[in-house]
Amino acid sequence: MTPKEVTAAFYELFGAGKIEEMLQRFVGADSVLDNPLPDPIPFGGRYVGAPGFLKYAQEIFAGIQVELFEIDEVIAREDRVVVLGRETSRSLKTGKRYSMSWVHVLTVRDGRIVLLREYNDTAAMAAAFA
Repeated sequence: MTPKEVTAAFYELFGAGKIEEMLQRFVGADSVLDNPLPDPIPFGGRYVGAPGFLKYAQEIFAGIQVELFEIDEVIAREDRVVVLGRETSRSLKTGKRYSMSWVHVLTVRDGRIVLLREYNDTAAMAAAFA
């Protein structure tokens, strides 16, 4: 699979809630997910390997209800994939909604995600969690 195909399959499995399959197929022991988010957003941080990606998924599903998650564009060059998208979610803590555009940058090697770095509208997210 090309890095772009790996990325598409990764998001498809995540969106379908098939987290175990996603981890087995696309996350290695040294894979890193980096999502710097301010307090009080509970799922920010650096997550490593399948256990880290699993913890991240659990924190996402415990923290928000995703109402809309759309990928607008996927740009691939060699092992780097940039995903542009939009999201509307509701904080389960406060009940407040937020809508934002986001960018995810992935590095994919040998069919595995080596690095996934998220760039989010942290102000919109933080307001929904406050």
